[in-house]
Order: sequence, then C-alpha cells, then structure tokens
Amino acid sequence: MSARPTVLHVTWQRHGGRAAEISAALGGEPLHVHPATRGSRRRAALTRYALSTATTAWALARRRPRAVVVTNPPLVPGLLAAAWSALARRPFVLDSHTSSFGVKGNEVARRLLPLHRWLARRAAGVMVTTDEWVEVVGSWGGRGVIVHEAPPTRAALPSRADAPPGARVRAVFVCVFSDDEPVEAVVEAAALLPEVDVAVTGDPARCPEGLRERATSNVDFVGFLGGDAYAELLAGCDVVIALTTEPTSIMRAAYEAVYASRSLVVSDWPALRQTFPGAAFSDNTARSLADAVVEASQRTDAERDEALVLQQQRWEEQVGRLRALLDLPAAAGVRDGAGGGR
Repeated sequence: MSARPTVLHVTWQRHGGRAAEISAALGGEPLHVHPATRGSRRRAALTRYALSTATTAWALARRRPRAVVVTNPPLVPGLLAAAWSALARRPFVLDSHTSSFGVKGNEVARRLLPLHRWLARRAAGVMVTTDEWVEVVGSWGGRGVIVHEAPPTRAALPSRADAPPGARVRAVFVCVFSDDEPVEAVVEAAALLPEVDVAVTGDPARCPEGLRERATSNVDFVGFLGGDAYAELLAGCDVVIALTTEPTSIMRAAYEAVYASRSLVVSDWPALRQTFPGAAFSDNTARSLADAVVEASQRTDAERDEALVLQQQRWEEQVGRLRALLDLPAAAGVRDGAGGGR
C-alpha cells in the first residue's frame, strides 16, 4: 500500500466491487467500510455508522489521498469527504447512485435531497447514470457526469461455447429483492420456459412471501452471493437477466454480463437501449421476458464480442472525464473523450 494513494474511493455500501474497480482504473485504492454489528436493527445501524465514521475520518487523515471519490448513499461519507476536501484543498467527487435522488423507494434519500444538493455544489463533480440526472445536478449548481462501471479486476470468465448440443439454457436473474426489481415476472416467465434453468440471487429473507413456493422446479433461489461464488455463478450461465422498473437505473449486473461475454436481457427503457444495444429487451412482463430470454440465448460469440468492444470504448471516454474532474493526468495511451451515457 502506497503512503499516499492517488485516489481513495470510499463506500459504505454492502458491496465494494464498484469502488475497487473504479479506483483500480484510476490508479488508486478502495476504502470499503461496512463493519459487522450486533443488536437490534436500530442499534446495529447506529453502531455501524459510528464505527464507519471513525474509520473513514481516520483513513482520510492518515492516507492523505490526492483526490476522493465517495459513494452516495449514504450521505455521511460524502460529508466527511467535503470536510476533508476543504481542509486538504483537494477535489472530491460524489458517486451518486440512482436511489440517492429519492427514487426506487428510497424515502430517506428523498428527505435528504437538500443535503445532497448542498454537497453537489461543493463537489468537483457528481457521477450519475443518465442525462436526466446530469440536468438535475446542473439545476442544483453542481456538475453531473455520466460514469458507469469499470472493467472487472478479476480474470475473464471462461466461455460456454463448448456446451454440448441439447444442453439446457442457464439464466441468472441478478436480484437483491429491491422495490424496483420485478422478480414475480421472472418466476412467471420461468414457468413458460421449462427448458431453461433460472437462478435467482438475493437474500431469501427479503423474497416476497409465497413466491418461492409458487415457483416451478426450474427456478433456484441461490441466496446472496459475493466474490468467487458470484463469479462462479456467472461462469456457469448463458444469459444474465437484469431488470428494473426505474427508467434511469443502469444496473451493475448488466455491465458485468457484457464484461463477462454473457448474453444479456434488460428492461426496455430508453437509457438501457442506448447503453446495451446488443441486449434483448423486455417490458417486465412474463411473456415478454420469456421471449427475451430465448432471443438472448441465441446470441453469437461475434455479437457478444461487439457488445464488449462498445462497452470498453465507452468506459475509456467516461474514465477520461472522471480523471479531468479529479485533476488527474490522462492514462498513458488514452485520449479523453466526450459523450456517452449509462
């Protein structure tokens, strides 16, 4: 670990993959803070926030990064980054996920929008998913920039092109049972596709009541998977399904599918059509989703390769803009670009 990282990407979310990948692309380091706590839900949350605040403040003071990227939500690490920025006279950028704007059922974020606006005006930039949020941030007096997902740091997944003739199609619905994920439609679609095996990720405790009992035998609720277990699941699938009812959401799982050279099914929203032109699209109903899975399973290696090249080119443009916001030199051999979206 270097004495002073170029960039520190701070996240208090349960998953630290995005921070690890973006910081690696910038030549920096991630700071993933999510301590395990016990007690009642309220007490555990208060304890986790107190420990996370102390850990983050200490890391910023000790590591003295040249710039900071901080994931939002929650907003607390953003406040710490703003304080550090004012003292150190170094830039920070908010990585504001779609839910931080008070959509996708995030009532806390909706109530904290005045604080989000205040931080956005003090940040060097705000990373967002779509042009719509760029305009919102601009109306606040901030600077929005579209930045999606960096290439994975793990090794490339093996191809399934050598699957024997007649092998069953394997699909994975990447899900955490959030309010914007139409998991019921996935289960209903699986009933229309007895020749397809469908794995559904996510903590079973959050699954809608009775859904597992109604699911057909070709649906497997595999639970929350992280790290190697998740990579192994993707390695064994043909099709990745990433769905949302929120038009401005760009799912990390969809990016992971393209980087892994897997066929992709996404919800039929304009932003997702622009971002994943090689995907099969569904209107989030069972029949439409079943048809999209069949369509995606027939994608060729050449089509998946084309989608990967487009995604890699878009990332090079986005990371160039992010480097500019953080006042970092362009990577060797990479020309900064403009445009794009996620």
